[in-house]
Amino acid sequence: MAQDYYAVLGVARNASEAEIKTAFRKLAMKHHPDRNPGSKASEDEFRRVNAAYETLSDPNKRRLYDQFGEAGVSGAAGAGPFGADGFGQAADMSDVFEDFVESIFGASGTGGGGRRGSRRGRDLKYETEVSLENAFHGTQMPLSFERLEVCGTCGGTGAKEGSGLKRCGQCRGTGRVQMSQGFFSLSQTCPACRGEGQIIENPCHSCRGAGRSRKEAKLTVKIPPGIYDGANLRIAGEGEAGARGMASGDLYVLIRVKPDPRFERVEDDLVSERGVNIAEAAVGASLDLAAIDGERIKIKVPAGVQHGAMLRVRGQGMPKLHGKGRGDLLVRVKVEVPKSLTPHQEKILADLARSLRGETESDSKTSANGSARHGSETAKDDGGIFRKIFGKD
Repeated sequence: MAQDYYAVLGVARNASEAEIKTAFRKLAMKHHPDRNPGSKASEDEFRRVNAAYETLSDPNKRRLYDQFGEAGVSGAAGAGPFGADGFGQAADMSDVFEDFVESIFGASGTGGGGRRGSRRGRDLKYETEVSLENAFHGTQMPLSFERLEVCGTCGGTGAKEGSGLKRCGQCRGTGRVQMSQGFFSLSQTCPACRGEGQIIENPCHSCRGAGRSRKEAKLTVKIPPGIYDGANLRIAGEGEAGARGMASGDLYVLIRVKPDPRFERVEDDLVSERGVNIAEAAVGASLDLAAIDGERIKIKVPAGVQHGAMLRVRGQGMPKLHGKGRGDLLVRVKVEVPKSLTPHQEKILADLARSLRGETESDSKTSANGSARHGSETAKDDGGIFRKIFGKD
């Protein structure tokens, strides 16, 4: 039965080459046997779509078809689904196959070479350290590293000045060659041009035809305020140059924030430790300290504060990298017990210790009268107990 190839592809008889190709690719992907396993109807439709496109995409065959119908091109039909030589529209079927794989596995599914973006420049990684203060304020960090850059002599073409590139004869400029076996046809990178589609006749003497050469790169990277340890900054286009004019890769800068003796960072908060003596811990105190931005701030220590307690000062931490405002400053209280006392201090604290035990002055005198000749020793013993309580040897 005669077929209307235009109707098979769903295009008008005066459709352009681009319209025919677009319609073919959509239908070929829709009815591809790998997408419709076991479907005889899809397999037959895939054959019809391919036959229609093989005819209408070739100007000579299309002219014969328009004049004589299917009989005008039946002699060139061949045995296989991609033409008599098994190749037919090699580049177009390669595109369909790659689109099909990409629709399942993503853009990287086809792998290998070719000119569909796989010759993009390589991404680079760089690691640098900043101080906590620089992480707070933000800074400009100079970087120096080696990378492949576009050859300054040939401008990236790889060809000697005055010469040029010629189309690869093996793949006819597509960068890929077709391998056909039975019903399926798979493409691979052209071994002659390595997927470039072009061949250099006279290589550039500077880069030996590579189009790129290794050089030292110097650039300055902006470190934003609030950057955290382990952050990766992506600098688009600052990786290695792509081959033959393809896009450059990206540069990823890994940030390491150096430890700071004054503050410990916990996300956007800063933690600092301050000591108070036992009297300040008991009756309260006021602490004066410098925030990370240099501002002097006062912190009120409440009476009866315990060792290890956290005092919060809001808005005195690190800037929030992905938001507004700042974290908090947390001051960890460290109650410090004196290791040495003057006799006067020892007596005061010994009296305090007796008071905290609930003993009155008369109780002390009664105890002293009971052993008058040991009175002074009793006070001394009380001081010894106090020292044991607060860790004095």
